Amino acid sequence: MTTNIQLAIAPSADTSSACVYLRSDRCHYVFGRVPEGSQRTMGSRKVAFAGVTQIFLSGATGWDQVGGLMGFMLTIAGAANSSKEGYRIDNLVRQGQGKRLLEAARHQGVDVHGGDNLSHLMASQRSVLLRQSINARIHEQRTDTRESNKPLTEPDWHDDVVRVWKVPVTRERSSSPRKRRRTNGPESDDKADVTDADMEKLEAENANSAEVARYIVEKQIWNGDVRFNPLEACRIRDLTPSDDACVIENGMPRLYKGPYTTDGMEPPKAGDKAWIWRHGDIGPRRSNVETMSSDRIPLRTSYSQISMSYIVKMRDRRGKFDPKAAKALGVQVTDFKRLTAGQTVTTADGKEVTPDMVMGEPIRGRGLIVADIESPDFVESFMQRPEWEDQELMSHISVMYWLLGADLSTHPRIRKFMDDRPQIRHVVCAPDTCPNMICNPGPAELQMRLRRLDPDRFAVLKYDNAVKTQAPPPKSNIEFGRIGRSAQLMPKLLFEDDKAAPFADLMGAYNSVADNVLALARKCKAQATDPDFLAKIEKEEKDIPGRDTEITCLGTGSSVPSKYRNVSGTLVRVPGKAAFLLDCGEGTLGQINRLWGYDGAAEVLRDLRCILISHLHADHHLGTTSIIKAWYEQTLRDGSNAKLAISCVPKFRSILQDYAQVEDFGFHRLVFPNCEDEASFTYAQAGLHFSHDHGLKAIRRVPVPHCPRSEAVEIELASGLRVAYSGDCRPSQAFAKACRGTHLLIHESTFGDDKADHAKQKMHSTMGEALQVAKDMQARRTLLTHFSQRYVKREALKWEGEAGAGSVLLGFDYMTVRVGDWQKAACYMPALEKLFQEDGEEPDDSTES
Repeated sequence: MTTNIQLAIAPSADTSSACVYLRSDRCHYVFGRVPEGSQRTMGSRKVAFAGVTQIFLSGATGWDQVGGLMGFMLTIAGAANSSKEGYRIDNLVRQGQGKRLLEAARHQGVDVHGGDNLSHLMASQRSVLLRQSINARIHEQRTDTRESNKPLTEPDWHDDVVRVWKVPVTRERSSSPRKRRRTNGPESDDKADVTDADMEKLEAENANSAEVARYIVEKQIWNGDVRFNPLEACRIRDLTPSDDACVIENGMPRLYKGPYTTDGMEPPKAGDKAWIWRHGDIGPRRSNVETMSSDRIPLRTSYSQISMSYIVKMRDRRGKFDPKAAKALGVQVTDFKRLTAGQTVTTADGKEVTPDMVMGEPIRGRGLIVADIESPDFVESFMQRPEWEDQELMSHISVMYWLLGADLSTHPRIRKFMDDRPQIRHVVCAPDTCPNMICNPGPAELQMRLRRLDPDRFAVLKYDNAVKTQAPPPKSNIEFGRIGRSAQLMPKLLFEDDKAAPFADLMGAYNSVADNVLALARKCKAQATDPDFLAKIEKEEKDIPGRDTEITCLGTGSSVPSKYRNVSGTLVRVPGKAAFLLDCGEGTLGQINRLWGYDGAAEVLRDLRCILISHLHADHHLGTTSIIKAWYEQTLRDGSNAKLAISCVPKFRSILQDYAQVEDFGFHRLVFPNCEDEASFTYAQAGLHFSHDHGLKAIRRVPVPHCPRSEAVEIELASGLRVAYSGDCRPSQAFAKACRGTHLLIHESTFGDDKADHAKQKMHSTMGEALQVAKDMQARRTLLTHFSQRYVKREALKWEGEAGAGSVLLGFDYMTVRVGDWQKAACYMPALEKLFQEDGEEPDDSTES
């Protein structure tokens, strides 16, 4: 059995940190961080992460560590469902042929390991991630198991392939703020210091809440049962030991673990209310019973204090069987299998032969270490861990991956650790040691081909193949991380540096455009620059305000990130004045960094005034936290006290509020102009006006048919420019009526017109339906986006012109168009369509939510 490791992702504009992918013939594992963009980067390199069943998260729990975890697991669940559906279809065929039906193997689920707040963070998504079809098991490390005199050589987790030692490192309190807990006020910045005397009580309350959060994740979200079962109320006296239940006391949740009436005594507070998690296999729901969804449980925690690292060692393997030695001892050939299986055999003359008498030296299991040190206040605690001095534990460690924060790659304590262990290959993964290379070459190469045709709309993506720190000498035991670099750990040690991901050949892509496509592009340019045409535009558009406003497509795909299209995100920007983000799928910040570079992204963040979330499907909001955090950190660098508006439904505010307990990402600097309490929310405020400080005159939210609480949005900029955005929805006459005469409509166009049945089933729009909404709305300009990932590139361009909907453009990731250049950009559409006819790819069968 072969066991391989590779650096699957590394710090870059596309992914903020690193993780290691360990693969054996039996199981797949991830060690490290799973930031936003992980699944897209791994997918672009055909890393088969859908088979991962064990995820070991390193570092302190925060969005940089786990921003991509939800999408990662949703993709694993999607792969499991596809496999199940494949079995179902095969069995229909086999049934018709009279053959024996195949039995689909049940997905074994995913185990997620990490530090404190892991359960809380995952449970914070409980109002939007419901009833997942695979199980998740959470292993949250809140204490140091070595403090209980557990032997260092005893692993914390193991299976048939690997043994894992969890190494928790506590943040130094002397150089960091005490634990704080944010209050539940909707926009409060109240952070009360916790005294040492309060710490024990605080830790107990956090542990109780973490247990409840784990139950929410395991028994209600990732429980393998797509049926919805809310918590049911009962009295404590009615609970039995077999019930999974919690109680809420003084606003704090805890699992109820007894005593029970069945123990022969009346429990304290027997008449108080308890909440039971019901499971789909225990019969129909009881009638007339009070129920509650899990998002009503008030979870509590404090900022993360534990950073996780891991020691991983393969199982020892027996030595090679020596048939000559076995025969010399009188063993029959028929007994060779028993010896290799570890059994003792008896020869014909009564002599016992044990396996060690005929086997060579065992192969000791080699291992790796994932060391995560994100800031200086973890360095000394890490160095003081006893594991590093244990000879047996550190024996046969072949490679050590260092996941380091900014400016730590040259830290003297870390470098001394490496120098003192020259037998280990040290791989440093830090922002200054890894090149900001193009990690997803597909869209970057496509961008260059599009730029060859229309350089005004398609910019060269920002990247840097060099590193900022001086590289180690050639014979050093230290190397800088590069995605793709691999090693075989078992049965032999073999470093495979030649498998590093190559740098993208952008010039090759630029020069690959066919001559006939270039000829058509020249005709398009001639039309777009014709003086009479330009004069006509000026005359037609003189009443359109804000013509210098830029529209940038950051994600034009649906459901899951794909090779060429990231998930939803559109930036509306008046450069130097204001910017507004319409939906924010996973990886949106990476798209901004890649398009404008880090310096340009800082300017975009300075301009950002409002993020508008249309609905709560994951592909429309999972990137919001990282955008808010980046915006907040930029304001701190600038010394600004700016506020950021978030237009959303109340449940999304609750998600952000829950997460604000894990780390300070700027929640106290947010305002929610359209987000009234659930009980009082009405659409009478849909046209709410608010301060011009946010660069908007108004936001209008209109209910549309898709999922519960889906809303289309129209914003009116300070210039008077009106931009209507559909989010995801079926064609809506209410939307068309409410936003009639809008200057720009951005509408989803998930399916081609030949997939009308799919569109109805999935509550999406076809291209023809979207264009009809534009016509009914009398929109002056139209942008179609949110294409099904089944339309990789070429198929999404099958359309029949404008259909009376004004100038129409089809969205591509990274495309930027000024409102005043809309008709010019439309001139290039025939050339773009021709490019894809010449350069098509097979459709993907991704599904849409």
